[in-house]
Amino acid sequence: MLRLRRDIPLFPQGKKKALTLSYDDGVTQDERLIGLMQRYGIKGTFNINPGLAGDNDWLEQPGVQVDHNKFPKEKIAEIYEGQEIAVHTMTHPDLPRVPEGMAAYEIAECRRELEALVKAPVTGMAYPFGTWSDKVKKVAAACGISYARTTKPTFGFSLPEDFLEWHPTCHHTEPRMMELLEEFLKPIDQNQFLSPQLYYLWGHAYEFDAHDQWEEIEAFLKKASGRVDIWYATNKEICEYIKAVRNLVYSATGDYIYNPSCLDVWMQIDGKEYCIKSGETTTIPYEHH
Repeated sequence: MLRLRRDIPLFPQGKKKALTLSYDDGVTQDERLIGLMQRYGIKGTFNINPGLAGDNDWLEQPGVQVDHNKFPKEKIAEIYEGQEIAVHTMTHPDLPRVPEGMAAYEIAECRRELEALVKAPVTGMAYPFGTWSDKVKKVAAACGISYARTTKPTFGFSLPEDFLEWHPTCHHTEPRMMELLEEFLKPIDQNQFLSPQLYYLWGHAYEFDAHDQWEEIEAFLKKASGRVDIWYATNKEICEYIKAVRNLVYSATGDYIYNPSCLDVWMQIDGKEYCIKSGETTTIPYEHH
């Protein structure tokens, strides 16, 4: 029977919160960051330019010279094992400013090279310089990209409407990073719960040298870790899960929900938690009040 109700997605195991990281350029400081992430059980995504692999140079930020050295290709699969690697194009061009054919080559060839290294499909991306356009989004989708991160902060915890325009919560040099984490960690009032929450932090690991932030990022990871109410996931895991939620097939009345995906999906419907298993149909009973 048709009725007014509230259907709210939940993360796996019915969790209402998720945390993910995204770090760019494939620089050697990633190894130290990954060590900290492993210590605290945090997962994330590392966006790599295989056309620049093995390059050694330096940057000045802010008034401090820092190494901007890249891992050689043969080290990438080993260094990033257990995390996700994703496309950052071959050579880091400003994609909206180059011809579509060049953008397509930069994305597709980056995918091909990374996939050859990790022996698995690579479908995520971060836009170089955080710049994108509708044309770039179409090119990325045509190249098999399922999500792409910008650098535009939301200072919030919402999920993207469009995964090819995925805005993070904030950069790790944002002065409010820890304040936002405190807000994110607060218990959710069930009466106020309208959508799952995601804290999405991004940056470049060399900036921890430039801004002397290694202690700060460790404090962030430590405080965020070990929470039973948080799903610690890569960008790809979050994207694939939410797409599975959005691909649920409802009957006309909403009494029956079919899950065509290969992932079990959790939903809260009228305040009650349901697990809609992969390939199965769940009946949502109507309770008269």
